[in-house]
Amino acid sequence: MDLYIVGAGNVGAFVAYHAKDMGSYNLKGFLDIIKQHQVLYDLPVLGDEDLLLEISKPVAVAIAIANPTIKRKVIDKLKTNSNIEFPNFIHPTVWIGNKVRIGKGCIIYPGVTINYETDIKDFVTVNMNATIGHNCKLDDFSTVSPGVNLGGGTLISKGGFVGIGASTIQGVIIGEDAIVGGMTMVIANVPDKATTVGNPNKIIKTNK
Repeated sequence: MDLYIVGAGNVGAFVAYHAKDMGSYNLKGFLDIIKQHQVLYDLPVLGDEDLLLEISKPVAVAIAIANPTIKRKVIDKLKTNSNIEFPNFIHPTVWIGNKVRIGKGCIIYPGVTINYETDIKDFVTVNMNATIGHNCKLDDFSTVSPGVNLGGGTLISKGGFVGIGASTIQGVIIGEDAIVGGMTMVIANVPDKATTVGNPNKIIKTNK
């Protein structure tokens, strides 16, 4: 099946270079509104994602966008074309425990560990060497950066973003569209649309 990659940044590069390890695809190129008509990571940037709205046969699309807000907007647009499929791209080195559920359109990098009974919804990105504890829930469009450690029962709500090397204690709730800064130790819940940093975490910004 033909594969298009939406987003020609670092996540897109990972998919481009390792798609062969995660499925059988005919790589067509990138779609990126800013980098149109360039050649990146051995693939052309064909235009922006609007080109996919004209596709009249089944194709696979990887949404290689780390920013949850932008990711959500692009997916809402592309869902209007029923010919577009959103497979998962899970590197073969990922360890997945018993009764783990993974939705569609997820990108999971090498070295990730996902413990038992964790629920990963749609269009979630989990970057290199992250550890997801038992009974966690990663809601739609959320992003987990490299080296993150989530304690058991952590909930990342829809659109949540967890920065590089951050950690949570068990049972913490990260609110919808919230941001956890890199290296943060989260011991208290993070409200919707808030930004938290530090050890222990403190709220530094709330976007109403």
